[in-house]
Amino acid sequence: MSNMNPLPAIPAAKSALGDELLYLIFARRSFRRSFAHVWMQSVGPLPAKGQGPLIFYLTHTAWWDGYMMMLIHRLALGRPFDSYLMQEEQQLRAYRFFTWCGAFSVNRHNPRSAARSLQYAAGLLRGRKDRALYIFPQGKIVHPDQRPLVAYPGVARIVAMTGEVTLCPVALRYEFLGQQWPHAFMRIGPAHRPADPADLVGTMAEITAGLTTASDALRDDVVGGRIDRFKPLLRGRLGIDTAFDAFRQMIRR
Repeated sequence: MSNMNPLPAIPAAKSALGDELLYLIFARRSFRRSFAHVWMQSVGPLPAKGQGPLIFYLTHTAWWDGYMMMLIHRLALGRPFDSYLMQEEQQLRAYRFFTWCGAFSVNRHNPRSAARSLQYAAGLLRGRKDRALYIFPQGKIVHPDQRPLVAYPGVARIVAMTGEVTLCPVALRYEFLGQQWPHAFMRIGPAHRPADPADLVGTMAEITAGLTTASDALRDDVVGGRIDRFKPLLRGRLGIDTAFDAFRQMIRR
């Protein structure tokens, strides 16, 4: 890349083989071993191939969120985009192999380095209808019910530098539902266009409102037991409680 679009400290190093191995060995295997189900809810049409550039902005509620992005990319959306992820530099240095799936670094404590990462992100997206960026605007893990929801302005700066872009909120949540193994939930959408990409304050207000609305709605449906509003995305472990209930029903027939 030229000096007009500098590299972050750790740029993405996309590898189709490495990306697939990370998904199979880490994300898919881990969810199947640690969760009962992964559930998905979508609001409005899901972003489809050729509708980029697109920025998915997600709540950051648990360590599992990075793996959830892999499920969103593959199982929820069907891999319609060449996708990238902005990740904290310190964490990416420890797990550098995540660059294979499009992760690149950002250091929010170093303004000059952070600016390079934002420019790099915008350069990846600008004019590319086949690309998407996943980003956690909160910048750190926060309890899903903490309010007000606070987001960093970096995503708005990426929007301003990219210009024509579509935004899509994603809320994530993890609950036990009274069973042995927890359940993972995602709520995707609705996708929207920023009213004025150059208006940083306005874009941040839209993003904060989008994340808050998505997170509140996901909480209400999960806590309210409205599982019928979700579709199963991945089946995981069968708990002893569920297995025993199934066995009792079988012997009663």
